[in-house]
Amino acid sequence: ARTLGVVGRLGGVGARPEITGLVSDADGAVAALATAAKLLDMRRRGDVLDGDVVVATHICPNAPTAPHDPVPFMDSPVDIATMNRHEVTADMEAVLSIDTTKGNRIINHKGLALSPTVKEGWVLRVSEQLGELLAVVTGEPLVTYPVTTQDITPYGNGVHHINSILQPATATSAPVVGVAVTSAAA
Repeated sequence: ARTLGVVGRLGGVGARPEITGLVSDADGAVAALATAAKLLDMRRRGDVLDGDVVVATHICPNAPTAPHDPVPFMDSPVDIATMNRHEVTADMEAVLSIDTTKGNRIINHKGLALSPTVKEGWVLRVSEQLGELLAVVTGEPLVTYPVTTQDITPYGNGVHHINSILQPATATSAPVVGVAVTSAAA
């Protein structure tokens, strides 16, 4: 049986004391936890999948912020390499990485957007099967976004990244697809 990884990426669910309450950066963690809850519910009802799903994320209510253009990034008290070691496991044969992707001028769409598939340093085509699945589930046409080579390099190398959505690709040889939670600007 196959094993799918679902990774909820984020800096933090909160940025106390600067921001009170849940921040939009929490979307990755919330989506990963909702996935786990749905899988548990399915199992209780006797719906057994052919393979396994490994769900990973973290919860940080007091994340610092870091300067980034056009809006500050939610930073994390734990470095990205450490996060990858704990969130990306060797048994994951494919990874869906979910992350808030709102603080940019690249994706101007409210909903979800898929990245091209990334594998071992290569940016491949957008998965038609995942695109069709997303369109059926959301009732909206597929929205995708451009990925640059910079986006699939490790954090901390001094180059601009859209966000951490594709950082799991730096820690696995499995194919990684980003599922971006997006917003539209007026």
